[in-house]
Amino acid sequence: MSSLQCLLYMSQATRAMSPAEIDRLLQGARERNRLRGITGALLYYDGRFVQVLEGEAAAVEQCFALIQTDPRHEQVTALHRGPIEAAGFPEWSMRYVSLDGPGDRAVAAFLDQLQRQPTPERVKQAITLLHRLASTATEPPAR
Repeated sequence: MSSLQCLLYMSQATRAMSPAEIDRLLQGARERNRLRGITGALLYYDGRFVQVLEGEAAAVEQCFALIQTDPRHEQVTALHRGPIEAAGFPEWSMRYVSLDGPGDRAVAAFLDQLQRQPTPERVKQAITLLHRLASTATEPPAR
């Protein structure tokens, strides 16, 4: 039986983050995740973080505990935790996905709904959205 776990969370940034700050956040996360065998994707959009983490359950929980104490986040809320058979983001220690253009109302509305009511269907849709964005992003995969 696999001990792989998937965790999806949302949080609010404590303040707007510049692209350079996001880069620094990603550099640290990628290194820590590589060492722990964690994969996943991060979306920073409209002042919110949505992230999926995958890996051995203990490593994912340890990573999430650090995220919860990170001063760049507030209102850190786990929306889903559950076992998985295989990683959905195996190529990326932390893939950053972004949305081009100003305020996409559909994405903002979806995130609002996900945050208010993280139903199993919305959680599945959020993970699928992150996977699609990760797969089509132009950023080179972090290894």
